[in-house]
Amino acid sequence: MTALRTRTKLAYGIGATAESGISMAFNAFNFLFYTTVLGLSGTLAGLAVTIALAFDAVSDPLIGGISDRWRSPLGRRHPFLYAAPLPMGLFFIGIYAPPDGLSGWGLFAWFTTFTILLRTAQTFYHVPHLALGAEIATGYRERSVLMSWNTACGIVGTFGVYYLAWTWFGVVEGGTSERTGYVTMAAAVGAFAILAVFASAHFTRDQIPRLSKAPPDVRGFGLGSLGGEIRDCLRIANFRNLVYGILFLSATLGLHETLTSHINLFYFELPPDQIRLMVMGAPPGLLIASLLTPRLHSTFGKRNGLIAGILGMVVAVSVPIILRLLGLFPENHAPSLFPLLVAFKGLSYCMSTVMVISIASTIADVTDEHELITGRRQEGVFFAARAFFGKLTSGLGHLLAGIGIDLIAFPVSAAPGTIAPEVLHDFGLLAGPVTAAPALIAIYFYLRYDIDESRHAEIRAEIDRRSAATATEANAAVARTRAR
Repeated sequence: MTALRTRTKLAYGIGATAESGISMAFNAFNFLFYTTVLGLSGTLAGLAVTIALAFDAVSDPLIGGISDRWRSPLGRRHPFLYAAPLPMGLFFIGIYAPPDGLSGWGLFAWFTTFTILLRTAQTFYHVPHLALGAEIATGYRERSVLMSWNTACGIVGTFGVYYLAWTWFGVVEGGTSERTGYVTMAAAVGAFAILAVFASAHFTRDQIPRLSKAPPDVRGFGLGSLGGEIRDCLRIANFRNLVYGILFLSATLGLHETLTSHINLFYFELPPDQIRLMVMGAPPGLLIASLLTPRLHSTFGKRNGLIAGILGMVVAVSVPIILRLLGLFPENHAPSLFPLLVAFKGLSYCMSTVMVISIASTIADVTDEHELITGRRQEGVFFAARAFFGKLTSGLGHLLAGIGIDLIAFPVSAAPGTIAPEVLHDFGLLAGPVTAAPALIAIYFYLRYDIDESRHAEIRAEIDRRSAATATEANAAVARTRAR
């Protein structure tokens, strides 16, 4: 197996900056925008994103299955990578540009429609892109390295958009309380996403000749065959455990990501200039995780790396809030508050990076186990499940956060420092222990995953042996035909 060039790893990863940048901005600002600026109820804001999940449940596996079968001069994945970026950027801008005077159910319909359109466009990129990574890298460690690059680029997109967006809201008139600044933010993020995805697609084209192609005898495609393929995937115990774990993990990640702006603005009462600097801990955390994770996987296994990432992430995002609830964390505006929050944020980036790399790499290994069992390579269907549960993060997060915000009577159009202490206490319970609990349940399922490096080597050796035998048989058949 030839090691991947740095150019290829970077070209593959650069697309993740777009996906993560849009996802970060969507999760950080749309809930804030629709509830505190436009006055939509938290429950309706959460319901809009949740409705989009019904469409994701169809579009994600559909695009995965279609891309597995796609035949073109650009291979199976690249046609989708070229089709995705322009609508993805435009639909993202549309979310923050509802017509003036729209309110209530009309506003809800606008938000729902553009969320569905955005996430469908993201599917055209995200599912084929993840599947492409499983094809580019086939070795146990090489996959961890490639996914480290992809995740590192994704984190760069996340904290880059986070920093620039909060810098913008720190200088624009009215900050986050006025709708005018959101369209400019969305236009900048959308334009960046378009360029990044096009660049990733263009600079990975040289990999097309060495990628798997749809077999000529692949069975016909329809909803029936798609359902059958999904059932085949879910029959694999390792994949089921990964999926169940992601389901619970998504609830924690979604709640935290959705509530992050409220946590910073209203719970810790940070000004925009400090909020934008919360990413100072990201570069060292990202560097440590990217260098550490492949070694962690080789020494302790991907499963244990994943569990360590989850535990570290839970500690980083929940401990400051829990300590505040117990009266053991610095008060708002205390000199030590901001440095402590930056340190915890850095830990969060580090451990989340370990976690994301581990999830992507384990799913790639399960695609090999599936090929061994069925004889088919279907990275698209497998990573469609990963993409869907990634969207479930924001869907569950928005729904649970919206219901929670309404239940504790969090005020609409509130200003920092004006919220009643009892409401802030209830918000702390929601953003701290309630948010952390589902991730701990996810660990139970990840403990049941059992592909380690030696098992993966056995799987790859058997796949290679079968491929060689098939090639030998085909050559012999050709020779017999010529002899006649």
